Amino acid sequence: MTYIFSIKSSVIPLRDLIAPPLTSKLLKHCMESRIPRRKFNSHGNVTYTQLSDGSKPLYSVGEFPIALRSGFRYSGRVVVVSEDHGFLSQVDPEIRCSGAYGDYVVSVEEIEVYEMKSLTMELSNLFKIAFVTPTILSVKLMTPPSLRGKTRRFPELHKLIPQPSFMFSYLLKLWNSYASPEERIPKPPYNEWAHYKLGRLADITLAEIDYRVRPETVIIGRNENGTLRKARGFVGWVIYESVAPRSLHNIYAKLLKLASLTGVGRSRGLGLGQIKITNLTRHQEATAKAGDLTEERKE
Repeated sequence: MTYIFSIKSSVIPLRDLIAPPLTSKLLKHCMESRIPRRKFNSHGNVTYTQLSDGSKPLYSVGEFPIALRSGFRYSGRVVVVSEDHGFLSQVDPEIRCSGAYGDYVVSVEEIEVYEMKSLTMELSNLFKIAFVTPTILSVKLMTPPSLRGKTRRFPELHKLIPQPSFMFSYLLKLWNSYASPEERIPKPPYNEWAHYKLGRLADITLAEIDYRVRPETVIIGRNENGTLRKARGFVGWVIYESVAPRSLHNIYAKLLKLASLTGVGRSRGLGLGQIKITNLTRHQEATAKAGDLTEERKE
């Protein structure tokens, strides 16, 4: 059986410090020796979210550093996919960390445990996905399995729009990498065409009702020569209407719950691709549109 552990944590600097461009690295630096790392196919089992100051996730999109204040409580999460919970005995309630990033304390506030076989969420036919941190999806995700060999020589490019087929194809691959045979979607016999077929169905059964999406370049760090390493993805939100039959809609609900915990796309292990899902009514959709028009006029 596969479990997903969501460890809600706070980070409190003991003095003012300059954070790495991805503030998730503060959690990783402090916690990774206590958490077993494992590859499920090509997918890592640990996600460190960006730290938040209560209003937004903190990550760098330029050359200006992120300064964290002494004594301020920043929030974040560590999400672990594992087949047992023995590692939790190594996770102390409070951990003092020091090193290249400065001195700070990580406090564990709450641990939620999910069984993958029952992982799902309430998902209405009208819902909003907020892409909270830059989401990076390969253009090769929807390559038919029969053509995969021919596309390996092509350069790796990334989507700057959140097309349903690419998101749900990725998420089904992620789910089935983590899942035991009886937890897979669809249940055995599973075949390599499943994620491609789900992606095609997602494009047919999910329609964008409204959106506000923009590209954003995030600083990852520096290479050995001191040059900034960057990645480009999309942030914003999309309101979708689902006309999927109940069985398919329930699959979307399971995959989106997984994504809300682990993220979606490249570098999700370091807190990129964080998403938030909100169920909407028609009245809420109209209110959201009116609010966006007001914001655009201000700009």
